[in-house]
Amino acid sequence: MDKTEKQLVDFASGIAYSDLPKAMVRATKGRMIDSMGCAMAALLAPPVRAARRVALPVAGDRGARLFGTLVRTSPDMAALVNGAMVRYLDMSDAHLRLSAAHPSDNIPGLMAIAEITGASGKDLMLAIAISYEVQCTFCEFVPSHDKGWDQPVSGAPAAALAAGRLLGLDKKQLRDALALAVIPNISTMQTRSGELSMWKGVAGPNAARQGVFAALLAQAGMTGPEDSYEGKYGLWQQTMGRSYAFPIPRKLAKHQFALIRTNIKTYPVRDAIQVPIGAALLLRPKLRVEDIESLRIDTYAQHFAAAVKDPALWAPTTRETADHSMPFCVAAALIDGEVTPATFERGRFHDKDTKALIKRMTVEFVDAFGKVAPATRTCRIVAILKDGKTVSAEFRQTPEDIERGPSDADFEAKFHTLASRTLDKDTRGKMLDTLWRLDKLDRIDGIIDLTAI
Repeated sequence: MDKTEKQLVDFASGIAYSDLPKAMVRATKGRMIDSMGCAMAALLAPPVRAARRVALPVAGDRGARLFGTLVRTSPDMAALVNGAMVRYLDMSDAHLRLSAAHPSDNIPGLMAIAEITGASGKDLMLAIAISYEVQCTFCEFVPSHDKGWDQPVSGAPAAALAAGRLLGLDKKQLRDALALAVIPNISTMQTRSGELSMWKGVAGPNAARQGVFAALLAQAGMTGPEDSYEGKYGLWQQTMGRSYAFPIPRKLAKHQFALIRTNIKTYPVRDAIQVPIGAALLLRPKLRVEDIESLRIDTYAQHFAAAVKDPALWAPTTRETADHSMPFCVAAALIDGEVTPATFERGRFHDKDTKALIKRMTVEFVDAFGKVAPATRTCRIVAILKDGKTVSAEFRQTPEDIERGPSDADFEAKFHTLASRTLDKDTRGKMLDTLWRLDKLDRIDGIIDLTAI
């Protein structure tokens, strides 16, 4: 067991539910509510339908149910299908630091394992805390995206450790599960380059699937490669060229868990684009779109430099590209006064007015913004009007804003807006009540029952 493996296994096996402070308990419930709202809005999404078609039914108590249909399938396939539902709208939470992740991608996989093991709500919440801590800490200290490596590099190991804890694996089995998730799942950022495909929103859920599968293999007796992080051909050497520290503390008494630092999205777009949309909506009341001669978007380079150079993001032709296109999202916000799931369902990125406004945009990187990014994210939009006047607006999101997060009422409002696509008001109310009582549940099956369509 190499040093990184030992640190992660010791953390996953040693943490207890009693280590979670009250704020963490509330935040975990909030992310469950957020994830289930996103999932229920995506029941009929094309990538979800595709994944559901290959999730073969199984008989017996080793099957986990799919949201909506309640068909039992293997736990790893439930992780994929249900995870694709959570991820599809690009409205689930995110963590954006040296690298990025959508840690809620792993929640459905952990729900699948909780269902087949009869785990309690507290057991599930602890597993979620483990998964978030492992994946988000990786993002905070390892610049894997800069080297061209995608989110499953951190997501699959996190899912394996959390699922392994739910399965009751011992330390040796947890290490095997970790290695079986690390070595086979080194995936590249080509997923997020050029014209984006459906896989953009399924790569993370597939990492959860692989993590769940790794834990099940380890439970069944499968051993994994030794020194999966620090070996000659381990993750660090093959992807980063050197080792990185994984500073997960052993004592958790005053620890701020990473889950609390993840960003709950307002708009169904890439996390980094939340702030430019905020700036555009502040600018909109100050002008008429038809009077704009040119637009300059001032922001930071860390998460936009590569995107600005990508021609596909200036002329998106797929939904997946459009919700990662800052120019399109700013154009839609200025013209329509909103960016919602319907923005993409209507294909607004194909329309002449958004394309015309995009052609009048430029992007500049401001050193002062870059010095505090990505922890503090700033965007300023400057409009030059046809009469020569200049109008601008600036929006900033700080770490304190993210950690404060939505109120309980905000979580519920977002849930109702999204889940109303498939669930009636009474069922939505019952699901909210169940999720707020997650720590009181003997089993989590009732949550899945309420997704029935």
